[in-house]
Order: sequence, then C-alpha cells, then structure tokens
Amino acid sequence: MAAAHSLAAALDEIDRLSGQAPTRQRLELRCKTLITLALTELMLSGVEAATTRLAQAEVIVDELSDSALRARLNYQRANIHGRVGDLASAWDGLEAAAGQLDAFTPHEQCSVHLSRGMLAFELFRPQAALESFAEAARLAHALGGLEQEFMARHNEGYAAYLLGDLPRSLAGMADADRLEADVFRAPSRLDRGRVLLEAGLVREAIETLEVGTAELSAEGHDQARAEFDLELARAHRLLGHLDRSAEAAAMSRAAFERIGATAWAAKATLVGLMVDLAKQRGSGRRPPLEAAGRADALVETATENGDAELADAARVVSGEALLLGGDVDGARTRLLGLERVSTGSLSDELDAAAVTAAVLVAAGESAAARRLLSRAARRLAAGQEGSASLDLRTARAVHGVRLASIDLDLAVPRGSPAVIETLERWRSATDRLPSLGRPTDDELASLTETLRSVRAGMRGAPEPEQLRDLQARAARLERQIRDRDWALSSQTRSGSAIPMRVREARAALDVADRDLVWLFTHRQRLCGVGVIGGRASVRDLMPLPEAAELARRVRVDLRAAATHHLGPLAGAVWGSLRSAVDRLDAAIIRPWRSSRGGLVLVTCEEMSALPWALLPSMHTRPLTIASSLTSFSRRETASGVTADAPSRAGRVATGPRSVYVSVGPQLTRAVGEAHAVAATWTRGGHQVEVATPSSARGLVEALTRGGVVHVAAHGTHQVESPLFSSLALHDGPLFAHELQPSGVQADHVVLSACDVGSATFRPGDEQLGLAAAVFSLGARSVVAAVAPVPDDVAAAAMTAHHEALAAGVPSDEALARAISSTDPVAAAFLNLGGRFTP
Repeated sequence: MAAAHSLAAALDEIDRLSGQAPTRQRLELRCKTLITLALTELMLSGVEAATTRLAQAEVIVDELSDSALRARLNYQRANIHGRVGDLASAWDGLEAAAGQLDAFTPHEQCSVHLSRGMLAFELFRPQAALESFAEAARLAHALGGLEQEFMARHNEGYAAYLLGDLPRSLAGMADADRLEADVFRAPSRLDRGRVLLEAGLVREAIETLEVGTAELSAEGHDQARAEFDLELARAHRLLGHLDRSAEAAAMSRAAFERIGATAWAAKATLVGLMVDLAKQRGSGRRPPLEAAGRADALVETATENGDAELADAARVVSGEALLLGGDVDGARTRLLGLERVSTGSLSDELDAAAVTAAVLVAAGESAAARRLLSRAARRLAAGQEGSASLDLRTARAVHGVRLASIDLDLAVPRGSPAVIETLERWRSATDRLPSLGRPTDDELASLTETLRSVRAGMRGAPEPEQLRDLQARAARLERQIRDRDWALSSQTRSGSAIPMRVREARAALDVADRDLVWLFTHRQRLCGVGVIGGRASVRDLMPLPEAAELARRVRVDLRAAATHHLGPLAGAVWGSLRSAVDRLDAAIIRPWRSSRGGLVLVTCEEMSALPWALLPSMHTRPLTIASSLTSFSRRETASGVTADAPSRAGRVATGPRSVYVSVGPQLTRAVGEAHAVAATWTRGGHQVEVATPSSARGLVEALTRGGVVHVAAHGTHQVESPLFSSLALHDGPLFAHELQPSGVQADHVVLSACDVGSATFRPGDEQLGLAAAVFSLGARSVVAAVAPVPDDVAAAAMTAHHEALAAGVPSDEALARAISSTDPVAAAFLNLGGRFTP
C-alpha cells in the first residue's frame, strides 16, 4: 500500500514538472514509474488495474519509439501474465525482453534469465530452462551474486535431470551446493534426492533426503517435510524396505491431507498402494478388492488436476492390483488406457513395462511379453548412454531388476538356451566396452591427492577426536570426488553397448576347452545353467537360504583360518570350513560332471567371494570367475573388436613382454616377492620394471600399457564406497576410481593384496570394487584375493603363479597350480574376467 502511494505521488510530481524538465526525460521517467506501478496495482486491485497502467506506459513507448523501454515493458508484462496464470502470454513477453537484453543492467539480465528459466519449467520446456539457467549462472558468477548463482546452477541441474542427463544434473547440483551462498538448502536437497533416485543411487538418495529433513525447522515447512517423506517412501520401496516405505508414505499422505494439498496426497497414496502390492507379491496373497478401486479414484483425481503423469502411474497400479486379484481382463483394460506421457523418467517407464509384461504373461501372451521385455532391456541400455561413470552405470540397473525376474520366469520353462539369452540380455544392458581417453582433470586430481593425504593421516594412529575429524573430512572428499566423476562422465562418450552374441560365445568355450556354469537365483532357489562339453542344461541346485548360509560360513571360516594363530581352534575352524565347502561342492559343482580342461563360473551375489579351489571338485582345476558368458568370450577371442575400444582378447605375444612390478610399504615379504617375480620374467628375456618406492601415478600409467602388472601391497575393500577401495602405495592409497579416466590396457593384472578381489553388489548383480573396476575398464584378466592372505602365503603363491605364466601356462591354470602347491588359504585368490595366455 505504501509503495502504491509513493509511486502515485511520483507520477503527480512528474506531471507538475511539465514544461520545466526536458520532454523526453520526463516521459521516460513517467513510463518507468508506470511500469513499476503496474505490478503494485496487480497486488492491490487486480489484473485490470495493472493492464491499465501498462497500456498507459505503452502509449509513451510508442511515442518515444524507445526499444529499451519496450524491453522493460515486455518484461513487466510477462511478470504480470505469469502471476495470473497466463503462461503463454508471459512466455511471449519474456522472449521479447530476452531479445533486447542490452536494455537491462547485468544484474537485471541475470534476473531475466532466471525468470525465463522458471517459466520454461512451468511450460515443460527443459531445454530452454537449461539454456537460461546456464546463462544466469554465468552472469551471476561474474557479478559475484552467490545467491543468484546458487539458484541458477541448481536449477540448471534440475533442467538437465528433466532432459535425462543425470550426470550433468548431479554435477550442476553439486556445483551449486559448494557455493557459500546464504540460502535455505532443504529444497535443493529434495531435488538432488529425486535425481539420485532416478540414477539408482538409492542409499545416497536416502542420505541426502535425511540431511534435508534435518534442516527443516520443527515448526512450519509442512509441505516440504511431506515431500521429503514421499521421496523417502519411494527410496525404501526400491531397496525392498517395505515397512519403512509404508510408514513414510502414510506420514506423507497424512501431512498433505492436513494442509489441503490434495494432488500431493494422491501421489503419497499411490506410493502406499505400490508398497501394499509389493507385499502381496512377496506373500502370494491376493490384494484387498478395494486396492484397484482406490487406484482408479486416483486416476480421476489426477485427471481433474490435469496431471497425466500421475494418472498413468495410477492406471499401472490399478492394473497390477487387478492382476494380483485374478482379473486379467480388467488389468488389460487399465493398461490400454495409458496415455504414455513421456516424463523422461526411466524408472517410471520400466515400472509400467514390468506390470504390462506380467499382464501379458497372465493372458497367455508370452511371446508378446518377451518382445516387451527385450525392448525394456534395450531401453535400460540406452539409459546408460552419455555416462562413462562405473558408479552411475552399475547403479541404474536397480530399475531393471523386476523386469529381469519376469523375463527369467518365462525363460526357465523354455530351457537352457532361453535362460542363457535372458541372463545375457540383462547383464549386457549395463555392461559396456571401456570408454577411454577422458581428459585429465585438475580438480579431480587435487581432490584425490587431498583424500590420499587424509587417509594417510588416519593410518598414523591419531587421537580419537582427530580421527573422527579425519573420517568426516574423508567422507566429504569422497562425496566431492563422486560428484566430479559424474560431471566428467557426462563430458565423455560412454563405451558402446556390448552386442550379445551367445552362439559365438559358446563356440569360444569349445576353443578354450572350458565348460561354463552360470549361477542365478529364481524363486528362492539357487539355480544354474551350464554349458558342459558343448551341451547346455538348467539345474535347480539347492534352496537359496541354505546356499547363502553355507557361503557366509565359508567366508567367515576362511578369514579365521588365514590368521595362522588359531592354536587349538585350528581343527574346529578347518573342520567347519571343509564341511561347508564339501556341501557346496556336492550341490553346486559335482552335479554338472564337468570334464573339460577348466571351468568358467558366473556367480550371483549370494555365491560371490568364495575360495572355489577349496571345493574338492575344483582342486587343481583351472577356474575363471567371469561377469557373463559373452564377457569371457570377448576376452578369449577377437570377435569383440569395435571402433570404440579395440579388443586385446586373443592376442598372443610375439616378442618380449612388458612386466611392471609395484611394491607397497609395510609388507615384510613384498620386496622379496617382487624380486622373485621380476627374476622369473627377466630369465625369459622380458622387459621388467620394479617400482620402489611405488607411486599411484606410476601404477596408473603402467596399467594403461599392455603386458603384465603385479602389485604387492596392502589392500582395502570399501563395502559402502567400493570405488574408494584401494591399494596402499608409498605415496598413499591408489583408489579404484582413479583408473577410470585412462582405462586399463594391461593384459594381466595380479593384485597380491588382501580383499581387493571382493566386490559390493548392487541390484541386478552389478559389482563394484577394485578388481571389478580393473577388468571392467579393460584388463583381460585379473588375479585378486577375496579374503586376507598371510604375506608369506601370498608371496609363495604369486611367485609360483608367475613362474607358470612365464612358462606359457594360461592364467587360470597357472593360478590353480600355484594354489595347490602352497597353503590352502591361497584359495582366496581368484582369476577374474578372462584368461591370459602369454
């Protein structure tokens, strides 16, 4: 009110200046005052009063033919149209103003771009929003406007999310978060949590959402708190934490209903229904009859609100409820009503595909279901385009888990060829040829060096308080490094998808004289598909809970046996270990009656990280742990050559081979081991380099060359942050993530270090860890341990391994010989990825 009086008084004063001030100057001042007064009139008297003031200003603009004034007039007109909901007219005004940016000061130009970006969001024009926010961020940075830059960079990230560019989205949001702007950050945490969920980084999303929730004050923020609970409900559902999800969805729905946010309450209700249906699927019970009716009511609510995306999601839930209730025709009717709104959300698209496939199966249309599932797998693979990050690539597989399960249900009755093709289809959806050549990034290098120093400080036995500070700093640095990795991955073309050629892959087994067993889980059973002597078959091996418990016992007992200080407990530990491996052997290996020269084994999470050489049937038998049949064959033959990443598989050395040996600190036998390995290869006329002291840079460079790399060092597998699994070198740890920019060209990598053969499994049996990163990034084969191995045992086993290699023995056979000639705990070493034949 006071502003309106002041502006009206200003107009009167301007009119009194008639004849005293130059006419043009007075008219310009009057025009600017009218433009400003229009917005005040809108708030006090409504749109008609506002447009009257704008019309008066436009008369002056026409009289003066002043393009700068016209730009300001257009900008204010856009603001007023936007506030009353006339978005199309608002857009026209902003476009006109944006075309005359010279009329505005740099600060005003930044505001114009921010306004245009926000309006582009409202009009579902994410590309235009992205462009505007990027320019606003540039201007704000130049002007030192931290708050405006924060807003621009964060919203630029959200626009990238809407366009499906998740790496750029996460990078932009991280850039904004690092700014020391005095802003309320909870809303940005909410956005970031949503993007992390879409990327499949579910645990990271939960952490971000919980931090954002904690930033909300105890009073107020009811809408924001309910939105946080809604996203937490979605996250816990993806992890299978159904009770937590149901609780969060109920809290969200109650809060939305309390504040009258009916559209949001509908979204929370829908998530609650999805959780209920997930529980019903798990129990085999039919859902209550009203479940479909509640979903149908949500369709009506969404349609009334003009939310086609929510309406489609509710139709999918209704269809699934009807399907679980036995009404297949009703389910098909609901799914036929889908408007197929393109939301840019891969997760929503794949959820709908899973329900549609299940309905087709129930209707007896298995062939149509299989076609749909094949398209969904290709869509998941396409969702990996644009990201060269192992972190993001493996995370997004979570959205395909249910589809893969339905596909496997269809494949098992059809026999072994169908099972192999199905397993390969979903593994190849996220398996890509290495993407090499990412440029060196100074920021990432600096962050990594700092983390190296912090980790070194943590090993120096600091005081408890200092250790806590270092641990917190290390966690922050790891988050910053992941953010930077995601950002850089969007700037590098990802490796091409690996074509699935099952027939050629099976032929490669014949050439290699190897059999294959691929373990998989199906309806709480551990099953396997084998290619034995060229013939394929499927077997139901044992109950999954029993297999998982035996595997857990083996891992625990192996770690105990490796201490060499068991005393009178040694008999009990080894007795328990032998008993468990005998039972696993009888159930998993012996039924196949494999008789070829060696075995290729593809494991599932429950059967991972086991000392397979301790199984009686595997004693002295060559074994390779592969990620898939085609992955093994790609390393075994030259059929995987592409323009992106020429395969080194099948290459046989024709001259001296390069051998690089790196020795870490604080290993009493490491130097002797290194010299023994070096001497073995030197006798054969090969070029050998022993790096003492060892360095991260030297090892990374060695891995980019062909040949053999041997590392004797302490190793650490980080379960929660597997790409920060590391090898301890003299200048600090080398982290798995450091291998991504240049990739790995080495033919054979031996990691004579504890635990680095272990991997963290993500949904979809996607693995992350140091050894997994090495062979995923291009190594032909890797030898690494899945449990601690005493220094003397590791030195003896790895020396024997290299002696066999240097004599021309393939890596899987060389390792089998080495293990059988040393202490049984050496069985922790596995040959991973493929075979290397010198």
